[in-house]
Amino acid sequence: MGESVLRAAAFLAGLLGLRAGEVLAPDHPPTVPLARRWVANLGLGLVNGIVVSALCGLCFLLEARAAWPVPLPLVQWLPGLVPRIAVAVVLLDLVTYGLHRAYHRTPFLWRFHAVHHTDLDLDVSSASRFHTGEVVLSSAAKLGVVAALGLPAAGLVAFEVTLLACAQFQHANVSLPVRVERMLWRTFVPPAMHRIHHAPDRSDTDSNFGTILTLWDAAFGTLNRRRRDGAPAFGLPGARDPGRLGFGRLALLPFRPASGT
Repeated sequence: MGESVLRAAAFLAGLLGLRAGEVLAPDHPPTVPLARRWVANLGLGLVNGIVVSALCGLCFLLEARAAWPVPLPLVQWLPGLVPRIAVAVVLLDLVTYGLHRAYHRTPFLWRFHAVHHTDLDLDVSSASRFHTGEVVLSSAAKLGVVAALGLPAAGLVAFEVTLLACAQFQHANVSLPVRVERMLWRTFVPPAMHRIHHAPDRSDTDSNFGTILTLWDAAFGTLNRRRRDGAPAFGLPGARDPGRLGFGRLALLPFRPASGT
């Protein structure tokens, strides 16, 4: 229960804080009405939050009943819980980077991930716009890694909270000082980097896969620093009608005949 409250508190703090930043210092003007998007995005986020909370709760339950795998030597040798949690966060960020690339390269997985890329605007609510099928698949993969390495359950919770905060930040429609932006390009994924990932051009969409650290894109050759002029465009070429991107249609999108998405 504690991890669910922590994640909910982090979600609300990020949502309200970054929304205030979007109002005070937006990077670009919105192009479609906010209300319809937020209903769809936050509706998906609510369902997915339940799934992630169940995953974290399962980890703690297994750990409490001594049913958790013994840590691998690399993890066992770390002095104390805090270093183990830090290692878990970094390793799971790498796993998430790999999963993200797989969602773009595998047609079956792209059907689910395309829901995220249909958003015609980008703001803090876009961080919640994921199909539940994708969340279940990703959660299963991350749980497998945590169990295989014997990472602490607290490490998974710390990662999920950090992931949530970083996802909200990188999707936020906020304008940052130039110095801060430059520093973030070398460390943590900034909004400007992730906006390129949401451009309609597939060559841009298939780049900048990182969620927390920019390290993985730099190391694996997927970092894209394309400069843009004017207001950015988002979404997918085959899904441009806002009236067809509501909660119900997004939930069914992966199961419809293949289209431009």
